[in-house]
Amino acid sequence: MRHHLRPRNMVDKDGQTLSATRFAQLTGVSRERLRTWERRYGFPAPHRVARGPRRYAREDISRVVAVRHAAAAGVPLAEAISRTRTAEAVAAPPAETLAALVDELPVPVVALSGPAPMRIEYVNAALRELPDGPRPGDELTEAVPAFAGTPCESALLRLFATVAGPVEAHHPAWGGHARNVARSSLFRLPAAPGAAPLVAMLGLEGDGERAARAALAAQRRDLETLRQSHARHARWLEAVALLGEALQGEPEPAAAIAQSLDVLIRQTHAVDAALAAYGAGRLALERSHRGMFGPTAVTVAAHPQLAAALRDGDPVWLHAPERGAFGVPDDLRACGVPVIVAAEPLGMLVLAAEESEPLDADSRRLLRAISAAMGFALLRDRLIADLREAANGA
Repeated sequence: MRHHLRPRNMVDKDGQTLSATRFAQLTGVSRERLRTWERRYGFPAPHRVARGPRRYAREDISRVVAVRHAAAAGVPLAEAISRTRTAEAVAAPPAETLAALVDELPVPVVALSGPAPMRIEYVNAALRELPDGPRPGDELTEAVPAFAGTPCESALLRLFATVAGPVEAHHPAWGGHARNVARSSLFRLPAAPGAAPLVAMLGLEGDGERAARAALAAQRRDLETLRQSHARHARWLEAVALLGEALQGEPEPAAAIAQSLDVLIRQTHAVDAALAAYGAGRLALERSHRGMFGPTAVTVAAHPQLAAALRDGDPVWLHAPERGAFGVPDDLRACGVPVIVAAEPLGMLVLAAEESEPLDADSRRLLRAISAAMGFALLRDRLIADLREAANGA
């Protein structure tokens, strides 16, 4: 068993580096595009040991996002990268950024002029989305008559007339639901000398709103999980089609297998792959496609997980002892996909990845389809070897 150790400063104990997959998700830049930028411009510069997987610094996330936005706006890529390299410490956000932030807040925000009439000058998106919500230009007590005579109205009037500090107040809910009660923070907004005073109302979440937001967040997480599952299945379905083309178009077995492994790496987000042939109770694995593990021969009886997988034909994420037996680097995960044809185990496909992905029913079916294609390649390899041996014997 081989051990692959990182230098101490590369160990991600404090979450200072991220896998290429996670970094791509956070920045919106694909792993392939990141490698292109690295090759052409030396940016971003990942941490890497030997031929191990790339890991990116967390502090580079904002820089890569800035480059992506600049490039999308038409700035030449080399110039965008040069800008982020020479950028000084982040300055305070410009006024338009702060205005956009307020507008996108998920709680109601209102700016009022007054004191008489008390007129609504601004509402943010949370209120604009309400069909019966107040609109700029409305007088407060006409837009929401239930406000008249409330302690909240009195508190607003005091803020216009005095130098009173911020206060919290309950008031009728926005949007025409007079029986519901909302709560807001009330405070004066800075104004230039001689300018008309403005008072802001910033909505505060109650238990009901907090519960609704939590439910919405859970729904969004579920939707994202479904989206990722759909994307994964689409990739693997395409892998099955490409495998079929590779195996049919390449007559030489070794070249067909190498081409198939290359397809799998590209389509399944693996970082390396190998096909171990089964015979005499052992899985014989040549050097992996990208050279990150192998060659080795693993005795199946010594590894119950491998024996169960070959018996049942089910793909599995390999445990540490099984990963180590194949020589997979310590910081990688590995999926073992049994290759079985007509109830006969022919081998195991080993896919090394930076992160494990769920093996749901659809994923297992797709991996079995990939396994069947690889089984065809192994059978063809055996047949050609037998024919050559027979020809040499004759």
